[in-house]
Amino acid sequence: MTFSLLHATDFADRLLYKIIPPLKDGMIVLADRYAYTAFARDATRGVDRQWVRELYSFAVRPDLSLYFRVPIDMSVDRLMARRVKLKFYEAGMDLGWSTNPVESFRMFQGKVLDEYDRLVEEFGLEVVSAVGSITEQQRIVRGLVSQQLQINHVEIPDEQPA
Repeated sequence: MTFSLLHATDFADRLLYKIIPPLKDGMIVLADRYAYTAFARDATRGVDRQWVRELYSFAVRPDLSLYFRVPIDMSVDRLMARRVKLKFYEAGMDLGWSTNPVESFRMFQGKVLDEYDRLVEEFGLEVVSAVGSITEQQRIVRGLVSQQLQINHVEIPDEQPA
């Protein structure tokens, strides 16, 4: 719960200073890892789901939220191909599920993905398959964003009645 509180404090600061001002100015804000990340991560660590949602109840509800779904094995392969050293908490090593960082990552992040799947229904996240090419993912995202931004035009007649 301590990590939840620290992350929520950081999120509140970013929301107040980086997200809300541009929204008030009529801008579009793209935010990577919004409150949904905390919902999935914290629930996986055993924090009560409802408590986390209440903790983040101050968050602005996005007009569009994308969830790039990728199978855990592909995620591990991508990380290892980049020779990234897994971070202790990212790999869930603090939970003691495995002493092997890669195995711990698979277990922890696999459960995080399960939580994200729950969030899809609860919050209406748009699922984008992250298995496809970057070009394909971009095409899908452009389509979803275009749908969201579509403005209904009111037809104005060329001539006004006398």
